[in-house]
Amino acid sequence: MASRPTRIVSSLQWRLLLVLTILVTFIAIIGDILAYQTAFRETQDLQDTQLEQIAHLLDPRSSILRRDTQEDLNFPESARTLPKPRVLAQTLDSPYLNILMGDDNAVQNLQQLPDGFHNFTTVARHWRVYILTREHQRIIVAQRTAYRNHIAKDSALSVVWPFLILMPILWLFTAIWIRRLFRATQEMSTELTARNANDLSPLDTKHVPTEIRPFITALNRLFSQLQAAIEHDKKFISHAAHELRTPITALTIQIGRFDEPDLTIQEQHKLIGQIKAGIARTEQLLTQLLSMARAQHQQQQHLVPNNVHTALMPLLRNLIAELLPLAEQKQQNLSVDISEYIRLPISSNDLHTILKNILANAIKYTPANGHICIHTRQNANNQLTLWIEDNGYGIAETERKLVFEPFYRILGNNENGSGLGLAIVKTLCDQWQIAIELADSSLKNSEQKPGLAVGLIFRINNT
Repeated sequence: MASRPTRIVSSLQWRLLLVLTILVTFIAIIGDILAYQTAFRETQDLQDTQLEQIAHLLDPRSSILRRDTQEDLNFPESARTLPKPRVLAQTLDSPYLNILMGDDNAVQNLQQLPDGFHNFTTVARHWRVYILTREHQRIIVAQRTAYRNHIAKDSALSVVWPFLILMPILWLFTAIWIRRLFRATQEMSTELTARNANDLSPLDTKHVPTEIRPFITALNRLFSQLQAAIEHDKKFISHAAHELRTPITALTIQIGRFDEPDLTIQEQHKLIGQIKAGIARTEQLLTQLLSMARAQHQQQQHLVPNNVHTALMPLLRNLIAELLPLAEQKQQNLSVDISEYIRLPISSNDLHTILKNILANAIKYTPANGHICIHTRQNANNQLTLWIEDNGYGIAETERKLVFEPFYRILGNNENGSGLGLAIVKTLCDQWQIAIELADSSLKNSEQKPGLAVGLIFRINNT
């Protein structure tokens, strides 16, 4: 039972209905009060006009103004029990005025008043009087205040009652309208609830309110990104399983050869060397798979710290010392032309991973006695480009976008690899908003063709 009040409080539909109901009721009450006061005041003004017109129409010499009346005018001061209303018209010197107004001092008090409208009070009654002087005679036309108020109140209530009757109808119409307005949202919620986990098709945005359409568009974009991520993961897992199956199968076959009875010692040593090389390749593949998974996870989680900078030269020295044995085996020349004070907006671990993969590829795909050059170039837009160039065989322009796909390898070379190095580089560069560019190198190979130049474009903040 406690969950239903909580649901009502948190419901946008119920909040909107409550706010509109309170607002409409408040405005209706204010309108009723203003209408009542306006109608009441206008009715009083109309009755004053009638008193004034009666006074102007009467003849001061008429015997009507001086007649002796025995009518009982002492009706009670209650609007509910009033008799048929009367208008009192007399001259101020009439001997019957005190009797008609029920006060022995009425004439004396009235004679002190100037011409015009007055609120006059006798011993037990309230009057609205109009005094007019005509032909040297002062005429008084009076009307009981209780009767006037009764007429004005009835007139004012006749204006207010329609508002009071229509208010519940307005509440009902507001509730129905809000419910119809939120029907599209409720239907969409029902549709999403009925979906299974594998249904990531976009939601229809044509029949939803304009205010909700951006939310649905963003949700569809999220579905699209999620679908792309799932497809990417499926493709990655498929390729990873294929890449791991090959070396593991080879290792199984090589280990199985030890059961052959006529295997010589030399063949055993050769087989052990092949097994060690296979294990090393499998270890390298697993390491790159883990690096790729970590890079993608950081990208999906947006784990990019702010205000992180890494000194380039100290990291590059350690990296070259780590890869130098591989370059020395092929008698390659590594040259560096970089300022000592350059700091790049990236973490040291990710920068180490990026440069290690690029340099390892450069060493691997550059022939013996080749040349690898590392240098920087800065432009006027606060952009610094770190270039790693070699004089290898390069990459054709048609394949430069494909090499960033996981497990893609260029055909026609004899080097072993997993095809994950540049994919890891691209993922980390996207994470740190670093542009990566592949171009022809300024270094030429033995065939006088340009090698490959890999550029990493950083935005440097000099402040």
